[in-house]
Amino acid sequence: RCYFDRASAPEQESLEEAEYRATVLADAQALKEQAVWHAHPELPVVSSDPTATARCYFDRASAPEQESLEEAEYRAAVLADALALKERAVWHAHPELPVATTDATATARCYFDRASAPEQKSLEEAEYRAAVLADALALKEQAVMYAHSELPVVTSDPTACARCYFDRASAPEQESLEEAEYRAA
Repeated sequence: RCYFDRASAPEQESLEEAEYRATVLADAQALKEQAVWHAHPELPVVSSDPTATARCYFDRASAPEQESLEEAEYRAAVLADALALKERAVWHAHPELPVATTDATATARCYFDRASAPEQKSLEEAEYRAAVLADALALKEQAVMYAHSELPVVTSDPTACARCYFDRASAPEQESLEEAEYRAA
């Protein structure tokens, strides 16, 4: 009796189904090979065509100069130093940021809560101080305007206009320097 023709034998594929299955597996194998090409560009290219040639992109005459290992290590060290300097600059520019440490035994006291710390100003005192400083600035501006009348007037009103008192048509005629010297002599 035949092993393949028995009633409990597994179903056999037809020739068309077997060919279709083989083409699908071949396509999957080709896709896998192309995925390897993209995932591992460092692998050498294998070709069955003996006339196929190529030149290296990195070895051509117009290629950008490549760094040596020493230059790459030096660049990495410089970048690490720059990163450390940036970190220190942030520490100095932003003292309000919390201090991060990996030492579990590190402790500190608050500079502002110590017994000898200067007394902090209240909100009312700070507002009063700001008002006094604003008044002092306004008085300084007025003093500069009074002491230096030759300075131009600055305004924020675009419709403001004026004319010169000395250049008007009805202004008295100005005497020249020679006339003033002659009159003084």
